[in-house]
Amino acid sequence: MKRSAIIVLDTGTTSMRGILFGHGGGNLGMRQVDNAPEYCSDGRVEQDASTWGKALALILSALAETAEVRDVKVEALALTSQRSSVLPVDNEGIPLHRTIMWQDTRTEGICASLAGFNSLVYSRTGLRISPIFSAAKMRWFRDFLPSVYAGTHKMLGIQDYLLHLLTGRFCTDRSLASRTNLFNLETLDWDQELVDAFGVDRRLLCDLIDPGAPAGSLRDSLASASGLAGGIPVFSCGGDQQCAALGMGLLGGSEAVANTGTGSYVLGCSPIPVRDPAMSLSCNVAAVPGTYIVEAAILAGGAVYRWFRDRFYGKAEGGDYFWEINAEVQASPPGSRGVLLMPNFRGAGAPRWNPMAKGYFYGLGLATSRGDMARSILEGIAFSMKEGLDLMEAVAGKKNRIIVAGGLVKFDEFVRIMADVFGLPVELAEESESTALGAWIRVSRSLGWHGSEAEAFSAAMGSAPRRIFEPDPERMRTYRLAMERRFPTHNACPNFQPWPSGTMAEEDEVGQGSLGKAEARAWPESAAKA
Repeated sequence: MKRSAIIVLDTGTTSMRGILFGHGGGNLGMRQVDNAPEYCSDGRVEQDASTWGKALALILSALAETAEVRDVKVEALALTSQRSSVLPVDNEGIPLHRTIMWQDTRTEGICASLAGFNSLVYSRTGLRISPIFSAAKMRWFRDFLPSVYAGTHKMLGIQDYLLHLLTGRFCTDRSLASRTNLFNLETLDWDQELVDAFGVDRRLLCDLIDPGAPAGSLRDSLASASGLAGGIPVFSCGGDQQCAALGMGLLGGSEAVANTGTGSYVLGCSPIPVRDPAMSLSCNVAAVPGTYIVEAAILAGGAVYRWFRDRFYGKAEGGDYFWEINAEVQASPPGSRGVLLMPNFRGAGAPRWNPMAKGYFYGLGLATSRGDMARSILEGIAFSMKEGLDLMEAVAGKKNRIIVAGGLVKFDEFVRIMADVFGLPVELAEESESTALGAWIRVSRSLGWHGSEAEAFSAAMGSAPRRIFEPDPERMRTYRLAMERRFPTHNACPNFQPWPSGTMAEEDEVGQGSLGKAEARAWPESAAKA
């Protein structure tokens, strides 16, 4: 009798990965297809949906062959993906326009027109109004491409689109819905008042299911083309950061996780929705139903380090493209000889939430080396994550340890920087595919393979201890002084957004426009009718 396995499809910002996980969580094989979006100078970020369809076919066929070689039976498909991108499709699921990606900033004007109601939106959804999230992108189609909007049957996220390709069903799970600005964290349903305020037709929104619930069965046509068995259940497991948190072992409130991919995220877990007075943190439905993820997002992370490598180092021989920049980072002392970086290369996330903010280096001199600037990038990312961690601890309690994963943590020096900046032990998640593992944990629980998410996580991790990086007191002092320098020096920079003073109204006056007493206002009649 064949052993059981699950194929996890993890669709990130620049690639789609398929991983074949065994019954015990072991990685039996992987296929990755690169498919980065198109970045335009005017803030547009788009992608042709056909790239995901092609990648999906290649990955399923490759992993069906791997399953045959490994002599395992694929029992389910599990999906996780990036969040908040928007794709309009007709009633057959055929795309009507290129996908507007989560990083796209074309909706700034729409968001600004509703900025006076940030408090109400945040109180319902756990999210500020932002170009990142889906609602403003849906409104953009209505305002600027009315013919496309009129022909749209559903507005899909990337995972929703893949679910339709696989099963024929239009649905989304609640963890992804909680990244739209239209989902109520208390009712766990679409909020009609918010839907009306953003001027979106309710009929365009997908049916809701819980993360880890089956969305349907694999279509016979896809099963036949890929070599998989027909009727395999297809599960929607949650957004990438929610699944990454689960795959890294975020199962309680005493720890946090830091995940560094294209962007960087600090995440905590809560049994109830959490908000902060400055509206800096985001709160979303977690991959585990009945729990919530508290999130501080830094919109550009590993992408900045890669950008600097590409511009100032080029690609090295032999395929190890980072060895030279990493070596120069290690040669530069902690503090980067006074060079500081603000990593707002795609706007500012927590705590400032300013889509117009830009990244910059500060403290350059004639003695500054290329390696100093490279090191300041890693330190700048860590400093921004520390800000998010401090905010999170203020509303969700102190953390005893930080678990880290993502592309940047393959470089030990960056993990040491995080330990010294956070002032906490940092535990390295050795499983490099934490997002996919989180999806596997969720589905193995749904299939009854394990009695709890904690049990599934323990089965996947085995008895091997994780590497722990302890903070160094001397380096901690260096970084504390650097953090103190970092904020006063912002005043000399034209795109500086001051640290929130603690009141929502004052914060928005320096960030996204005066908020005033938004809680006491009703939605504007023009917005409700729009």
